[in-house]
Amino acid sequence: MTYKLRLSVFRFDAKIDYLPFYKKHIIKIDEEKTLDDLLAIIKEEDRFFDYPIGKNAAVKIADRNLFTDVKIGDIVKNFGDEFTLMPMSEKRALKDLIVNSDDFYKKFDMLDPYVDSSDKKRFDELIIYHYASDTYKFYDEFDGDALLLFAYDMIDKYPSQKHKILDVIDREDSGIWLHTNICGKVFPADYEVEKKIDELKNVVLRARK
Repeated sequence: MTYKLRLSVFRFDAKIDYLPFYKKHIIKIDEEKTLDDLLAIIKEEDRFFDYPIGKNAAVKIADRNLFTDVKIGDIVKNFGDEFTLMPMSEKRALKDLIVNSDDFYKKFDMLDPYVDSSDKKRFDELIIYHYASDTYKFYDEFDGDALLLFAYDMIDKYPSQKHKILDVIDREDSGIWLHTNICGKVFPADYEVEKKIDELKNVVLRARK
């Protein structure tokens, strides 16, 4: 099935623009194509448009972060055939849908001493959770939900480092207790995220005793 999509696409260049604007596109695309395919078509129509590419590339639709490998059929089924494409974080927008993710990767450094360098691949996969957090949108000091989920996985992988990892995420001014529900802030909704973070909170509390 082919869909006719009516799009508003966020445009912004941090080097020259003071405020973002939105450009309209009407694009016909097959339901089996991906969001990445859609972004490539927009690029064909406007060579100055930029968007994230690669395995963990992600954007935002209707306040929900999603990876660009999601199929168009699933997007239309959930968001309709008229929607706005945004960067994962407007305040971190660098060029159109590309964000400056330096802040995300700095969070990995917090647990770097207790994990292996190869584990960074797992951390990369969690990027949509970092920018989905309502807490992080208003409070930059929050460690972020990606770090919490990464900590959950690393405690399981490196049990001998458990208490050191818990010390990192159990800080009152920036840690796990600032978490707010994000399962509805990503697409598709991931309810396992909340289960993991709730379990991690219990682990933190038991470690305090």
